[in-house]
Amino acid sequence: MELKPYQQTVINELAEFIGWLEKTEQINLAYERYWNSKGISFFDLEGNNYIKPYDNSIKGVPRVTLKVPTAGGKTFIACNALKTIFDSFPLDKPKVVVWFVPSDTILQQTIKNLSDTSHPYRQKIDSHFESAVKVYEKEALLQGASFGPTEVKEQLSILILSVSSFSANNKDSRKAYQENGYLQEFPQTYQQPDKLLPNVDETALMQVINQLNPVVLVDESHNVESGLRIEMLNNINPSFILDLTATPREKSNVISFVDAIHLKKSNMVKLPVIVYNHQDTNEVISAAINLQKTLEERAVLEEKNGGKYIRPIVLFQAQPKSNEDNITFEKIKGQLIASGITEEQVKIKTSGKDEISKEDLMSNECKVRYIITVNALKEGWDCPFAYILASLANKSSAVDVEQILGRILRQPYVTKHKQDLLNFSYVLTSSSNFIATLDKIVEGLNKSGFSEKDYRTNEVLNIEKVAFSTAEVGSFEDLFTNSNVEEPIFENPVEFHEEINSEIVKEIINSRKGQSQLNEIINLASQTNETFEKTIEQLDQEDIIPNELVNSMKTYQIKELFKPEVKDLSLPAFYIKVNQGSIFNDEGSLQLLSKNLLLKEFPLSQQETAIDFSQTSSEMFSIDLVESKKDEYVPEYKKENNFVKEAFVKYISRLQPEAKINQLASRILRIIRKVDAIPEQELTKYITAVLNNLDSDKLAELSHNEVFYATRIKNKIDNLSDSYSERQFGNLLDKGSIICQDYFKFPKKISPINTVKGITKNLYEQEGEMNDFEKKVINEIANLDSVIFWHRNLERGKGFYLNGFVNHYPDFILKTKNGKIVLLETKGDDRDNSDSLKKIRLGEKWASKAGDNFRYFMVFNNAKLDGAKSISEVLDIIGGMK
Repeated sequence: MELKPYQQTVINELAEFIGWLEKTEQINLAYERYWNSKGISFFDLEGNNYIKPYDNSIKGVPRVTLKVPTAGGKTFIACNALKTIFDSFPLDKPKVVVWFVPSDTILQQTIKNLSDTSHPYRQKIDSHFESAVKVYEKEALLQGASFGPTEVKEQLSILILSVSSFSANNKDSRKAYQENGYLQEFPQTYQQPDKLLPNVDETALMQVINQLNPVVLVDESHNVESGLRIEMLNNINPSFILDLTATPREKSNVISFVDAIHLKKSNMVKLPVIVYNHQDTNEVISAAINLQKTLEERAVLEEKNGGKYIRPIVLFQAQPKSNEDNITFEKIKGQLIASGITEEQVKIKTSGKDEISKEDLMSNECKVRYIITVNALKEGWDCPFAYILASLANKSSAVDVEQILGRILRQPYVTKHKQDLLNFSYVLTSSSNFIATLDKIVEGLNKSGFSEKDYRTNEVLNIEKVAFSTAEVGSFEDLFTNSNVEEPIFENPVEFHEEINSEIVKEIINSRKGQSQLNEIINLASQTNETFEKTIEQLDQEDIIPNELVNSMKTYQIKELFKPEVKDLSLPAFYIKVNQGSIFNDEGSLQLLSKNLLLKEFPLSQQETAIDFSQTSSEMFSIDLVESKKDEYVPEYKKENNFVKEAFVKYISRLQPEAKINQLASRILRIIRKVDAIPEQELTKYITAVLNNLDSDKLAELSHNEVFYATRIKNKIDNLSDSYSERQFGNLLDKGSIICQDYFKFPKKISPINTVKGITKNLYEQEGEMNDFEKKVINEIANLDSVIFWHRNLERGKGFYLNGFVNHYPDFILKTKNGKIVLLETKGDDRDNSDSLKKIRLGEKWASKAGDNFRYFMVFNNAKLDGAKSISEVLDIIGGMK
């Protein structure tokens, strides 16, 4: 099981934040720089409920939130996030995770799934931690079952707990704060005595967790906010806190937003929700039965044509028994059976009665097609076969669907079904106050992380009893933007109270009226599908900005004057032919070139290993400076523990030379992490070869200064791989295995965080900021008669880049009157280095292969490198492009 593209983006964004954390070593600054890189400034966030300056409630501990809608795969994202987090930690830090869940139902599910080595969640974690993984529940921890200092040191330990289990307010949870003989080996390993909890025995489970300084992962964090207090988190002494939720709390430090459209594109959810309002409860039931039968017929066709088994289920939401005149679930079951549904097909699931606890609802042996509930099906209840939510509230009552709406959103088998009706979810109501009902549906979508854009509605008016305005309600957006839509006027609300009548239900099911209502629902779904598909197709052509960020990002369009100039313009990039000579394709297929592809067969272990490990005084000062930082925003886990360091140095000094080198090589590899596409085996061989050149004094020095030595080795590997990839690039280019092909089109809008003004002929309404030298160069060029427009190329991941043995984002892109596209890289005279030479060589190769209409120039104030130009030379060349 692999990550969906949007899930990988979430992990990448977590890694980006951690990258900023490593650069700045200040949590608040890292958070600000992270959002700045996305085009969002904290100075422009007035009214935004999601992004605010970093909330530092837990001092010295990064706490960030991933906002992922219901059915977006939060648990699988969490499983993948663990490696990203632990990769940034010191080598000897214990890998311990406290995984908090909001309810007993989710607790049991999570323990079951993560403990099962055949489950995709556990398999992913195992692949990241070499299968050295142990999952614990609270009772096992209290008994010290396979939970001791040795186990914790050698594995990833996942402690799955409910928030209530660690609240000191009940008898059961107080056990975690009491003396525990099973855990008596832990105190001698404690490394943070200043963090010990006062008046708590040193062998208490809470004390052990405190000293293990765990990563805390909070699943469905919006549901545990009240229980997971700041005091409790401080008691746990976390090193990193990751919240996952569909609805972030007010002070959440959100770093990733997943928009619903991504889930729809990845076939994770049945969207949009089709909402249909009926005249009364009997119509709701008859429509639910007819719609269920229709969906099941389509499901049978789907299976016959190669699809998987689906048995659509209706959730009937009854009113609680607070008023005996209201419809109750006991009455409903009897009336449904009287309406022609067999008893084995209908079950009750409430807090007081659970008839589905032993049912495997996904099995083709299961008969259940209707489930009667109140609000018992909240988070933790998961059945993708649930398609229809039918509210049986009295007409004058508020339709309380928001609590369980998320239960019908999951898409069976995470695949798009050929039968379109199986790709939507449905809500059926009979509310006389339909606008209030839609408010509840919006609330339900919001609780699940979606928005008002994610459903469509069509209303049937009860003309006999309700006088509505004549405004037509088409889509949900229309409903809340059309000022003509008025609140309904109730003539006699007390008469809306209706009981289920099984005879009327049966009559409607088989009547022309019932068929007409069914057809209207089907037609609405079909029309919605066409519109939705077109919307997705359009969004594929541009970046999707999540709803939560739209109003926080300043965007700038292409100027109307220049739209014709860029409409058909596409900048070429390098592609490599892959799978050439296969039995299926002699020509091979094309893949966007990357450095990793050039390094595919790089024999690192055969390269020379001479490295200068002498340290300069400035390097030593830099190391001392980092270690001496003390600030409430500095992440605690970054501070090296001298106790652990001394223990390792003592341990390594006792080893035989070969074992010592193997241990050090393994640790250096973990510091370096993955290098481009070089296999771990090749890296290990090379690092071992390097260490074999060192005498015993140098090895002893290395054990004290692993990061410095790892950095020098990494730099050497980078230099070797750069040289190889450039040679390989040239060879494949000469052979014709690398070609230039259209790739980049200018986006319709950009969102630079800071902009520059006062320079003419800018492509967009405003362009991104630049330094004084860049401003001087582009200002002079823009004033040339030959130039049509210029554009400040965007930074990594957003703008156009030259791809090859390096990734190079030129500073400017401009178009001239004779049709030439010029890429311009500006360099101050103090910035001439080997990196610049590589960029010049790549730029020249690109221009020669892209075609006669493309040029590349690197500009210095005064040309100092071979192939570079001075400002005067570039002005002369571009000035002649008329």
